[in-house]
Amino acid sequence: MIVGDHAADLLKRALADQADTDFFVIKDVFNVGPLRSEELSFAALRTEFWRTVTGDNNVVADDLNRLMELSTQLSNEQVKKIYFWMSGIPADVCSYFWLLHFMKKHLGKVFVININGLPFLDDENRLFYPQSIAELPLRQVHKALRLARAISPSEWETDGDEWKRLIFEENAGVRIVTGAKQVQSKPIDFYDKILLEQVNQNNQKIARVVAKIMEKHQIHTGDLFLIWRLREMQVAGLVSITKDTVSMNKNL
Repeated sequence: MIVGDHAADLLKRALADQADTDFFVIKDVFNVGPLRSEELSFAALRTEFWRTVTGDNNVVADDLNRLMELSTQLSNEQVKKIYFWMSGIPADVCSYFWLLHFMKKHLGKVFVININGLPFLDDENRLFYPQSIAELPLRQVHKALRLARAISPSEWETDGDEWKRLIFEENAGVRIVTGAKQVQSKPIDFYDKILLEQVNQNNQKIARVVAKIMEKHQIHTGDLFLIWRLREMQVAGLVSITKDTVSMNKNL
């Protein structure tokens, strides 16, 4: 089980020799957007959110439905165990809490591979600390696999309650990581100030603005979310967007 297509592609290439391995890819990015609605189911809420962000009405957020199918397969022993690949980025940590919340009855069958804060060798044999699974060099994936351990009963109790906090107590628009497995909720416009600081009076490529901000500030929301925030700021009259460029609203 892995968060995101980019990281999944790496694992698929590195573990191509393991024919009995299937890959469950979590498509959603649980560190942005609402998590609970009084009117909508979780899947419908997340689908609505991502359709708003992307402008694509064909988007479907079905991770929870697929997870319930996997849970049934574990119960029927069609699947013996699952491994969750995890780093310290917010999407991974939030997905970890989500997984524990819904899979508690499978104690002993769920393993975690947590690379957060651990050293690996890059392609030039230099020591480095990857921030995400996707940053692992191909030949280091098998080393990471040896880190796999069963999630302990105490972790199921303590970490499993975090998803309830994020949903019922906070249900914010953005979630950031402030420490090892420590998630803090922020409002949906949390990154707007940083975006505005990067925009000036000259037309700049939106993709370049977003990429620069993500790299400089280590933002792990994905570019689609930040582009959507720029569009929301255009609606508010703060910026002007023309095709693929953005600039400050000259009337301000």
